[in-house]
Amino acid sequence: MRAAAVLACAAVAPAAADDGSDLRIRGMTFVGNQGASAQLVLDSERAIFHPGSDRAELEKVRAVYRDEEKGESFAMTCDRAELDVETNDFVAAGNVRGVTADGQHYAAPVVRYRHAEGLLHSDERVTMRDDTGSFEADGFRYLVREERFKLLGNVRVVQKP
Repeated sequence: MRAAAVLACAAVAPAAADDGSDLRIRGMTFVGNQGASAQLVLDSERAIFHPGSDRAELEKVRAVYRDEEKGESFAMTCDRAELDVETNDFVAAGNVRGVTADGQHYAAPVVRYRHAEGLLHSDERVTMRDDTGSFEADGFRYLVREERFKLLGNVRVVQKP
């Protein structure tokens, strides 16, 4: 099933690009729908949209995945992200912070989202905290539709001083 996407922007101006087709955008909102009930919403303060490749470079980003039946499945903020408008996939980088539907708070340098698979993941060092404690690991996998979070490799409990 192909996802439908909508871009809403304010203050659109041509970017300095060789082909003249890129757009600099302030206040971009991307909405990617999948089926009748689920959607991915990304808001950014600034973006450069590349229509020729269906990619957008986003700055100061907030991402939320919602399913009307289940509610919010994850929310995340980051300094920058690259979005594939065709697939709804994105790579978030820089001060990535998020929370899952079950209340797991995570932080990692880079987090990727693959929309078709419903997979939010990182292979970078991650810190995570929830109601059971705080942990560090070599990465994580979060199956969005199943709302399952898994820490990967070298998991250790972080003790508070």
